[in-house]
Amino acid sequence: MNVFGANSGGADTAQLLAEEVEEDDGDEDYVDEDEEEEEGSDDDDGYFNSGAYSRSGRPRNWWPEIKEPQEEGLSLLMNGEFGRVGHQVNSRNGRKNVSRSLFNRSMSARPTYKEDITSDVLPNSSGTAVASYPANAYVGQFSSDSAFYYTCVRNFKLHVYDTAAPLKTQRGSRLMRQVFDDGHTTTMQVIKTIQAAPGRWTITDSHLSPDNQRMIYASISSTVHMTSTLDSSTEQIPISFKDPTPQRGRRAWNLWDDEDQFGIWSCKFSADGKEVIAGGSSMIFVYDLVADRRTVKIAGHTDDVNSCCWADTASGNVLISASDDSFVKVWDRRSLAATQKPSGVLIGHTEGITYVSAKGDGRYVISNGKDQILRLWDLRMMRTNSEFESVAKQHYGVPQFDYRGDAYPQPIYKAHPLDCSVMKYTGHEVLRTLIRCHFSPAETTGQQYIYSGSSDGRIHIWSLDGRVVEVLDRSYTQPMAEDPSGAEPTEFVASRVRPCVRDVSWHSQQPILMSTGWLGRRWGSSEGSVIARHEFKGMSKLKGGLEDWVQQSKAEGAERSKRAQRHTRTGMPGAFAIEEGESDDMDTMVIIEDEEPKTEMQLPATNAVTPLPVELNSYGFPQGYFMLRSLGSGRILDVAQGLLDDGTEVILWHATETSQVESMRRPDSNNQVFFIDTSGALCSRHSGHAIDVEQENLVLRHRRPVSFPFPNSYAHPLPRFVYHPETKEITVVFAADPTFPTSRRDSGVGAWKEKTYYLTSIPVRRPPTMIDNASALLTSALSHPLALFGGKAGSNATPEQVFDGEIDLTEHELAEQDRNEAEEIDDSVEALRPVKVVALTAEEAVGASEKAKLRRQWEFLPLRISKHRTGMPSQ
Repeated sequence: MNVFGANSGGADTAQLLAEEVEEDDGDEDYVDEDEEEEEGSDDDDGYFNSGAYSRSGRPRNWWPEIKEPQEEGLSLLMNGEFGRVGHQVNSRNGRKNVSRSLFNRSMSARPTYKEDITSDVLPNSSGTAVASYPANAYVGQFSSDSAFYYTCVRNFKLHVYDTAAPLKTQRGSRLMRQVFDDGHTTTMQVIKTIQAAPGRWTITDSHLSPDNQRMIYASISSTVHMTSTLDSSTEQIPISFKDPTPQRGRRAWNLWDDEDQFGIWSCKFSADGKEVIAGGSSMIFVYDLVADRRTVKIAGHTDDVNSCCWADTASGNVLISASDDSFVKVWDRRSLAATQKPSGVLIGHTEGITYVSAKGDGRYVISNGKDQILRLWDLRMMRTNSEFESVAKQHYGVPQFDYRGDAYPQPIYKAHPLDCSVMKYTGHEVLRTLIRCHFSPAETTGQQYIYSGSSDGRIHIWSLDGRVVEVLDRSYTQPMAEDPSGAEPTEFVASRVRPCVRDVSWHSQQPILMSTGWLGRRWGSSEGSVIARHEFKGMSKLKGGLEDWVQQSKAEGAERSKRAQRHTRTGMPGAFAIEEGESDDMDTMVIIEDEEPKTEMQLPATNAVTPLPVELNSYGFPQGYFMLRSLGSGRILDVAQGLLDDGTEVILWHATETSQVESMRRPDSNNQVFFIDTSGALCSRHSGHAIDVEQENLVLRHRRPVSFPFPNSYAHPLPRFVYHPETKEITVVFAADPTFPTSRRDSGVGAWKEKTYYLTSIPVRRPPTMIDNASALLTSALSHPLALFGGKAGSNATPEQVFDGEIDLTEHELAEQDRNEAEEIDDSVEALRPVKVVALTAEEAVGASEKAKLRRQWEFLPLRISKHRTGMPSQ
């Protein structure tokens, strides 16, 4: 048997094929015909051949189901070209919460990206019928702004609908739908129905202009017709792609013309609506509507061009064509004058290609193949034309396979040996007709999903990482009498006929998908099609969804509570503990209050809202306003210069007001007054803002929106300050590692939890005077006389003796545990003293010097309302 077909001629090619056959055993894409002999025994009857259809039932899926994200797909998701990377990270870490994003949007100072809310809300229902036709519908697409939805049907009718108008749903026992003479029935608002010019067999493709005012359609002839959509005009302008013939003019109604030597299968407007690209019998064309002439003609393939498109929406210079010869070719119009060869070829499919769709950035393209694989391509990785020509005559598909049957037989090769595709997506069926595929909308999903119709009626939505995230089964589509936005019925019997879904279209602003399904089982035996509307339906509209979710939530909450009780570390009151097995920077934390673990609040079974617990805890501080004085320095905690800016440093300064009576204090001294809120955050009275810790320093912190990965140096829970009267120390409790490492490898996992964080003053030494410097110089001169004059005294000292490893550091740079007795001297005449939060182990805290312990001690000076108070002297 000739595996590669009859066109594999030439001595060099024969030698190449012989070498490939010998190496097939080591090729992961090669399928041995002798493997699984029992499963493959019926393969000869598994596909359409000479008009006979398979009687072996549904086809087999020859590719394993992808359940884990693929590395290549993940790298695409994280490269910033398919939506926001931050959202991708949150979704991967399980921190996606639509309700939380909506709530935070009202509180955030910056606008929330629509993609953060909508990219995880996908169409998930089996759909409800909104239109039906007596013939097969070949195209069903939203306009670019989703204001219109249009279809073209094999009875040469084109329909344009208003998607902004409400559906004509059932009122009482009466179904409010429109029924037309041609058998067209719909609940959508019809803008216009167009009778197409006669053509061959069917309308194969149609496309709406960017301004939604014109529509073009192809019908396997050499003429594409253009008509208006918004007015009542019936005029149709023919666009002929034939070579100009002087003896005859262009004719609009051209049926079975002898000069029609080719047929157009695909046509698309350019992004500016001034040009049309078309593909047909092995050729690609471009027509300039402004100049009213054909500008490009390329004989680029050896078989029918089933689909073509523009690579980008900017220049319009790069053309993409996909053919039954199994190749996707890339053409640059700027080089076509010199050569008719493609700029590159995307090789990977082993069978013909049914559809090609571009992302629109001039870089990424997807294609549906009759080898039952949807492939994602990067134009930067395409094969050169010379590489293509070396394998152009070789065939790696199934001999005599006809996709119009009901099954795809076991492939000999799962991919072309020169496969350059980036990702492969499987699970759907590409049989019976030219099944279409598309990228998801950019504005709502970042184009991070790919979706396709399927001949088995199961619409597939893949994540870019290769996993199937949704399957919409058209055999469960509800009849037109149902409301597409209503709840899913609890009992519904699947249709015995699985519609063949040829085309699908995703709304650019909403989680709504429209699908075009054929009802006929066999070619020519019966026809009819139904347009279905698939919406996102939450738990309240899914079958048993809400009750099941509540039960699952209770079970998961109970399990989390048990794990928290087993693994949380006992700490001081107000400490945060993170569940074992989860990262330190997790979004959800368990809080310990007075050593009593509290788990996350569970969703109640009823609609009642559980109020938050009311607790009064000042964490050792006095209630009301107070000042904090450092016993080590005698200075008062102070917001520097009374500023209100975020990040303003908090320092120690002399008291600017001696009175502790509210009515006797100057208002400008409130930058030295603080209070503790109910969460344990230390706050400034002057600004009302809380105090945060930034690289060991105290700073004023404004409220900030959440950013991810959470927590991070920008967005994190505020630290809690706790006063211990027995030791007069103030400790600081953090919810996460205060250094905020970028990954767990950057620091010891959980090591920060083993330390206690103390608020301490920092001593400042008096800078040396000129006399001190002169004394040091004379001392050096007496010990080394030549050194004073720059002479070089001999020395036998080793480098280790010259440099003893100690470097002179400022008070700010010294580690608290490394201070010696001399560095504890605090004799500077400056008023300012730094204050820091230092991390010490239990041994370091106990072994510190008495001066260091004194610097960790504080006393608070509460403010009083009146001048006299019982038991206290007046000021």
